[in-house]
Amino acid sequence: MKLLFVHRKPRPYGNFSLESIYQVLTPLLEQQLSVNTWQAPAYSNGFWPRLNCLLSLRAYTKSKGADVVHVTGDVHFLLWGIAKGKRILTIHDIGFLHGKKGLKRAVLDYFWLSGPIQKAHAVTCVSEATQSEILAVCPAAAGKLHVIPTIIDARFVRVDKPFHAARPTLLLLGSAPNKNLQRVLRATQGLDVHLSLVAELGAAERALLQGQSHEVCSRISFEALLQKYQKADVVVMCSTHEGFGMPILEAQATGRVVLTSQCSSMPEVAGAGAYFVDPYSVDSIRAGIKTLCGDADLRHQLIAAGFENIQRFQPERVAQQYIQLYKDVLADS
Repeated sequence: MKLLFVHRKPRPYGNFSLESIYQVLTPLLEQQLSVNTWQAPAYSNGFWPRLNCLLSLRAYTKSKGADVVHVTGDVHFLLWGIAKGKRILTIHDIGFLHGKKGLKRAVLDYFWLSGPIQKAHAVTCVSEATQSEILAVCPAAAGKLHVIPTIIDARFVRVDKPFHAARPTLLLLGSAPNKNLQRVLRATQGLDVHLSLVAELGAAERALLQGQSHEVCSRISFEALLQKYQKADVVVMCSTHEGFGMPILEAQATGRVVLTSQCSSMPEVAGAGAYFVDPYSVDSIRAGIKTLCGDADLRHQLIAAGFENIQRFQPERVAQQYIQLYKDVLADS
């Protein structure tokens, strides 16, 4: 079987997670499949660059056919450019529709969701929560959806450290609206904690940090990110919505206690290895931080449960799920 991965063009900083997932999976898939990769020649910005990507992919798949062509995420519209082969689409979340109305929403829905789903022979999503969201918007997808989780990068390994009870370090990642950063910052005010932020901050967030012990970086290498996890005492991910929630697993793999939200995909991803709060309540977030910082037995219990939880997301297990899906799609001719 010949498999072709279709990737977006990654940006200089961030946005490498999708590509790294399939780079890790490729050697495992190659034990049973022939795997090639096509990367978009332009960023997914504007009409003409996207049209260029579509035409380029169409020419490539027409001349170098594959049995299965798998668009791995973000650039869903590229389903329209596949000339040959069974078409697989992975949807990581549908946050691109949130808050959109009218014509803009209709265009995004058609070219990034309902249209590509219609063109696909199968669609994978990374969580049950994302699957439910897709079905709410596109009920016709019901027969095509398969939940296959993402994987943990093998570079996230267990690094034990004593909990710094005098002033714990809380790691906060991201400042997009769904990351709920302003509520988290309000929840930490007055607590004797050190905040380690990897985020682009606006004026409102900078104002909330006044008087708090903190450090901020917006652009960071992967190696520096690993060190951030290793130096943290608590990883805080109190988002209002996540398609998956990768930092939860990265924290668990490192051996850090996790505070996260009791909504969206986060309970599904975290399993029993996290403390859950209401992300819309500053008081709930604050109480969760205080509980984790003050209860060593609970921290040890959650960290142990986290190590058990991450076994579900090992590359070997996920690779076998993809291989079976590819075989099923080819058999259903």
